[in-house]
Amino acid sequence: MTSTQKARFKVVGMYCTTCKPIVENQLKGNQAIKKVEINFMTDSVIVEYDPALITKEEIKERLQNSGYQFVRLAT
Repeated sequence: MTSTQKARFKVVGMYCTTCKPIVENQLKGNQAIKKVEINFMTDSVIVEYDPALITKEEIKERLQNSGYQFVRLAT
């Protein structure tokens, strides 16, 4: 069984529910990503992932491809 980790990213510029699919599409289809939670109230994205397959920095790079600025937070 592979253990997963969570990483929280602060989002700059994500204001409404239409932003959610834009962000999710950057991580969609990647087996390393187990779950994505988007919280508009806290302007954050929490990603559950397999650290053996992807790093936090790689996740951040993918998220930044959505056009928003992401800053990793300690979780």
